[in-house]
Amino acid sequence: MLISPPFLTGKTKESDILETGLATVAAREESTLAPEGNYPVSQSFMWHTGMHLQAPTNNDTGYAPVRAIADGKVIFVNQPRPKVEDKTDGQAYNPYGTEATWTDNGMVVIEHETDIGAEGATATHVKFYSSYMHLSAIADEITPNKIVYRKDILGKTGVIYDHPGQMELSICCDHDNLKNLIGREPEWQDPNLVPTKDGRSDAVFGDIYIYLPSNTPTSSTAPTKHLRAAVPVAAPTSAPTATQTPSTPTAPTTEQAPATPVAPAPAANTLGTAQWVRINFGIDGATPGGCALTTYSVTGEKGNTVTDGHFEYKLYDEASTRHTSLGTHVTDSCPSGWYELLRFGRNLGRGESDKDLLPANAAHWRKIKTIDGREVWADLNAEGSYKFSDADFLPAMGWNCYHDDHDVEDQRCDSVKLRNLIVDPQDPGSINDEVKLAKRIGDTAVLPKLARTICKFPNEWDISTLDDRYKFMSERADIVENPGSWDAAKKHLQAMGISGLPAAFKDAVWHFHPAEFIRQFRKCGWLNNRELSQCFPRKHLTLRNTHFVSSTVTWQAAFTQADLWTLPFNIATRKYGVSNTKQRLLHFFAHVIPETGFLKLMKESDNASGSYLQSKPYWPYYGRGLIQLTWLAGYKKYGDFRGFPHTVHTGRYADLAWDPDVLIARSNTDYNANNCADCACCYVASYSGMVAKMDNGIAQSDAVDVSKCVNGDVAIQNLNGLEVRLQSILFLRDILLDADSAALTESMVFTWRRNSEKEPTGQLNAQGHPIKKFFVKDPPWEIQVSLEKQRP
Repeated sequence: MLISPPFLTGKTKESDILETGLATVAAREESTLAPEGNYPVSQSFMWHTGMHLQAPTNNDTGYAPVRAIADGKVIFVNQPRPKVEDKTDGQAYNPYGTEATWTDNGMVVIEHETDIGAEGATATHVKFYSSYMHLSAIADEITPNKIVYRKDILGKTGVIYDHPGQMELSICCDHDNLKNLIGREPEWQDPNLVPTKDGRSDAVFGDIYIYLPSNTPTSSTAPTKHLRAAVPVAAPTSAPTATQTPSTPTAPTTEQAPATPVAPAPAANTLGTAQWVRINFGIDGATPGGCALTTYSVTGEKGNTVTDGHFEYKLYDEASTRHTSLGTHVTDSCPSGWYELLRFGRNLGRGESDKDLLPANAAHWRKIKTIDGREVWADLNAEGSYKFSDADFLPAMGWNCYHDDHDVEDQRCDSVKLRNLIVDPQDPGSINDEVKLAKRIGDTAVLPKLARTICKFPNEWDISTLDDRYKFMSERADIVENPGSWDAAKKHLQAMGISGLPAAFKDAVWHFHPAEFIRQFRKCGWLNNRELSQCFPRKHLTLRNTHFVSSTVTWQAAFTQADLWTLPFNIATRKYGVSNTKQRLLHFFAHVIPETGFLKLMKESDNASGSYLQSKPYWPYYGRGLIQLTWLAGYKKYGDFRGFPHTVHTGRYADLAWDPDVLIARSNTDYNANNCADCACCYVASYSGMVAKMDNGIAQSDAVDVSKCVNGDVAIQNLNGLEVRLQSILFLRDILLDADSAALTESMVFTWRRNSEKEPTGQLNAQGHPIKKFFVKDPPWEIQVSLEKQRP
């Protein structure tokens, strides 16, 4: 999913752009420290649809414009009403005092559809809505049915109670789409219950979470044996083992699991206390290439963290080491299976029936610091352990659904479960005291909890239901005693209410904290076919002799190729962590483009029996795959990593012992797409220092460094297709990252001297034949790079 904040800034670091673009409005009420316009409840303890956000300023140009957070279709526009000077006007209402204040009422609603994973060949499709309220102006081109793209300008911020540069962002969906978004039925679950199966496998992204039972084996030193013996299971005895994953995407099943499992007394060298371990591979601003393992109690309290600054960069080697330690007599193992165990805590493969070899009793030893402060090595794949990711929206990590209102049709929040989340644990009797509860909303211990609530309540702006939704207000004792206050409030609600809202938007009664939703799904690197299509540069220049020739890739051509590759591309980039950050994805795609002629060439040449390839020193192990695998040693390395069975003993591939025509590519129309993508991402993970170079940045020097990894550590003049790679970096920067992308071209100066062939000088020799020489034109080159978007 490609998603970003509604405001962009001139900052260069993605995490800085994100948080600046999601800055909340400061608290104004002395009765609470809650940010004004807080989600999911306001100071008066009514459901509040979204969050009031404060736009950053862009130098002297005023407040940053409001932008679409993701691709979608505009389904509703409410043009803002110009400000009037009448202090009794409904839009001039002031809930904080007697002086009139204005609030703008411009609104845009966008319907978003995308994919976040797949179960087999079936995409996990989701639909949600974003709304942008309190705009003072809406861009002329933003009209109903208009297709918009992430970062497109929607309009200008407005004023909320006379505070300029603000707007309200909200995100909501219906029941069925919430199931797909969070991977389970939208019901409240006790976060303390013990899981009984692994989490969903259709969508896996972000951090990994592993539940460990109390009798998880531990060691005081790094174990050298990586197969575990059978041990008693501390979780419910009917639970499946960690190697049994559900065939359909599900969340943890907790309904019948006891909060405190009955288990035998912990033996020596066991964990002793059940707990969670969170694995973070440098996502969300952590050290790139590193890994942090943090423990949590079964009730969600954070324990301790152990970090390894280079573990992800060493993941390929570590997987190979653990496989090799088993010896050659173990046949149900390969490094690829271990690689997934180390990255995901389990063997995901491409589905239940298509997984690389991994022993059923594989131990996943990792160093942790337990919740009681002991540093031990623990088997994260122990019997009774269960694995999840951020895609599971774990109740143990604070995510839960709230819909226990007595009357779900009004705007009053009387959810007991939400009140329990807010109430002061030292004053439990205040759960029914809304004044005391309001003071707790802004507490630093409460706000993060509220951010992970998914709440069911009616659309806040639907004027047709206003009387029913706010009837309870007129019945409050303080309102009955002061009817004038209710008259003013109702006049404001009527002025801000909107008619004609689409039925689908009104039916989307499940609401997310918008900033937390964006933070969460930015971890999802899965691109749907339209998002992948946008990664194909529309125009690019290719050096032919001494001149650059322009080429164009149409939307239809891009979409046709992207549609073929969406599933294998996403599975491979997820497996090897290439899609963990959009910057890695940028570098990867920038180099796949010239290697494959825009995902068309899976083989160096279709003339497999011709003299061209037979003359090559690496024949018959010529280039295959997205980043083309070459030479016998390269094929052996990849085949051994994947555990390809050795079934070929005679003929052309006897030295390899498996057939690359079958397992990778026979021709450019006959190939194994999964392995073509997998071997390319495996190359990235296995090439020493390549991922670190991807993480370093997107400057031209970074692109050249990554190019040298792809082509071998060669001189710059031997980097084939460098001109297209460098152009692709600039193009993809605007598509995948959060940079402002208004420019259509950008000048690029680069040094590159091709020495692969002699080039014509334009002169003739004494016999009248053209003179050709190497290096006809000295560097540098200067070209205008097209940044024209790839759109239908």
